[in-house]
Amino acid sequence: MTDSAATPLPAAGAIGRTVDDLQHAIARQLANNPLLTSETGWRALAARMARHHRASLAQINPSATAGTRIQELIEACSTQAEATEALADALDHATGDPDLSLPLRAAADWLTARTLLSDSQLDQLRDLIADVPSRQAALTAQACLPALSADLPRHCTQTWPTALHLLRRNMLPSGLPPLLAFVEHLAAARERHRNALQAWADELAAHWDVTEELWACRADAVSFQLPELTPARIMFVLLPDGLQKDYYTLRMWHRYGAQATPVLRDEDTQAVSHSELARTVAQRLRQWTQETKGTTTDNLSIEFWLPLSLINEPIWEWCRDILGPARKVLIRSLDRLQIPTIQSAWRARWESLMEGTSDKEAAHPIGQRTLARSILSERDPAPREPEQDPVILESPPNDGKGRSQFLAALRSGAPAILWHRQNCSPAFHNAALQLIGAGPLHELPDRISALRAEHRPSASSDDAFNDITLLWDDPHHTLPTLHDLVAPSEARSL
Repeated sequence: MTDSAATPLPAAGAIGRTVDDLQHAIARQLANNPLLTSETGWRALAARMARHHRASLAQINPSATAGTRIQELIEACSTQAEATEALADALDHATGDPDLSLPLRAAADWLTARTLLSDSQLDQLRDLIADVPSRQAALTAQACLPALSADLPRHCTQTWPTALHLLRRNMLPSGLPPLLAFVEHLAAARERHRNALQAWADELAAHWDVTEELWACRADAVSFQLPELTPARIMFVLLPDGLQKDYYTLRMWHRYGAQATPVLRDEDTQAVSHSELARTVAQRLRQWTQETKGTTTDNLSIEFWLPLSLINEPIWEWCRDILGPARKVLIRSLDRLQIPTIQSAWRARWESLMEGTSDKEAAHPIGQRTLARSILSERDPAPREPEQDPVILESPPNDGKGRSQFLAALRSGAPAILWHRQNCSPAFHNAALQLIGAGPLHELPDRISALRAEHRPSASSDDAFNDITLLWDDPHHTLPTLHDLVAPSEARSL
């Protein structure tokens, strides 16, 4: 993948300037692409353009440098959507990288829109839908299209490009242009902008002579609601291999936007040795970020469903280089799922945790310095009730005492368990109490993520910031059904 697909589409300024800015950005990127600056690459691109849009090559100076020729080619295609699409197709063919042409396809949509609507109409619509989340816009657009319609193209990663693309779609069976159906559905779901959106649609429908079709769509869309966005969620499940001690079967699910259930692909199952776990997880996360490029993942959480043998692994470090330290990384227990008798206690304690705050809630949000001062204190920790959540372990769960405490907490239905990977000292216990008491208990994972984002990792074995660990088991967000589980001995090995 190249970086070109991540080029942000300008969202401010007049429509004309926006298209120009996008085309200049495209020219700069293509002029520095080694696949195109070579003579071989240029000839492949030019041959494709000669086949599909020969007129665009007439203005090219054959003696100029490759970068200059690319600039001239983009300028030659910059006034027609058809020429810009031809250039995008030629880039796909010459480079084999479809991401490289995505900004060109967005520019082609803009050029088409300017032949159908005035700049003032486009500016007004863009302002009215500017705060619609991109995923909701995509789902709304798909809901307006006929059944079995093609998915939105990959360059529709934001709300505005999605709206522009609908101008290029065929009329709906009712005779209404898809863009007007899209606007009507947004108007029904967005009370604050409803009148303005409907007025915009009325004016355009009158101009296109589809007023009756618009009114019929408005009546059908009256109860439409924007799809509720669910937080982006990735789940890694590591199942112990019954035959090989240091091997695990890795399964990965992912969900983002408004998908009701996570998606599992067949190729997501493989056998992984213990020594390769960190590298494999990082590889999977990198693949996921490339596949979902342009998708908003501000609330992304990563869940690791682990057996007891892996419960003390440094999973945050597996994710840090790919997604940064501020993401919510949660440990889930596979062993809990094997104890059916604790389900009611687990749910009851979870509900209590979600509704509760610490008895001694801090007056100010906790920060790195506050926790650091607490760690330096060697006074004995205040006593807690045995079933008070979150449970704080006295030892890491990879030693005998900590393992016993961890399993006892699971059997009692404890939904949240906190420990230090290296040293659950009295100082750490005090620090954990301060962290728990810094706000509502349901925000504890966010507070830990914020601490990790502020903290610079240390080589010290008692680094409480780097090694504080939270098991956070939400009984309402459990695993999908494990259909056709591949035996570890049959899974694809690294």
